[in-house]
Amino acid sequence: MDAGSRFPLLLYGRTLRTSRRAAFALAILLLGLWYPVSLQWLAWPQPPADGWLMAGGVVSLAFALFTTFAPRAAYVQPLRDHLRLSTPIIRLAVSYRRIEATRPVDVARTFPRESLRPGERRLLAPFAGMTALAVDLAGLPMRPWLLRLFFHRLLLSPDRTGFVFIVSDWIELSRQLSGRLETWRMAQQSRPRSPGMGAADILRETSGEGRSP
Repeated sequence: MDAGSRFPLLLYGRTLRTSRRAAFALAILLLGLWYPVSLQWLAWPQPPADGWLMAGGVVSLAFALFTTFAPRAAYVQPLRDHLRLSTPIIRLAVSYRRIEATRPVDVARTFPRESLRPGERRLLAPFAGMTALAVDLAGLPMRPWLLRLFFHRLLLSPDRTGFVFIVSDWIELSRQLSGRLETWRMAQQSRPRSPGMGAADILRETSGEGRSP
């Protein structure tokens, strides 16, 4: 598919690592309590209530294992005709028609501490001195409430329509994305026009109005 590099989203990696530690601790606690109860070394809780200990421990362990491998599914990747935004829950294709500009941004200035919740401050603390890549869009590829439902709030640009990608190498991401954008735009300009297409139609097609992602 003429795929570019995958750039892991550091925000998701840190979030999942924090969740993994909590899930493993809960699994050890619940299964560690269930085991002596199952052997009747402890008289509490009595069956069938002890089954909830095992179920809770298994679910916690399964979630911990999920968070171990899930960071691999959280990345941004420039492709031939769109930008792929992938998370462990959903994969989104952002058409190049929507992309207006890319720009480096300072993480600390883009997300000032006073605008963040306490948990978000702790989450962003290791990235405060980093530069991220902002991608400005002409329009969102999904309804805003759906984006907030499926994507982390700090992935969305707070001052413009678009995304903010915190990756380890924003320069390389910018280089690859800019190169594919330029190639895609040149290919669009070289496409033959319909004989009956007027100037207004040409302008509309070039700007990407009325096109779906």
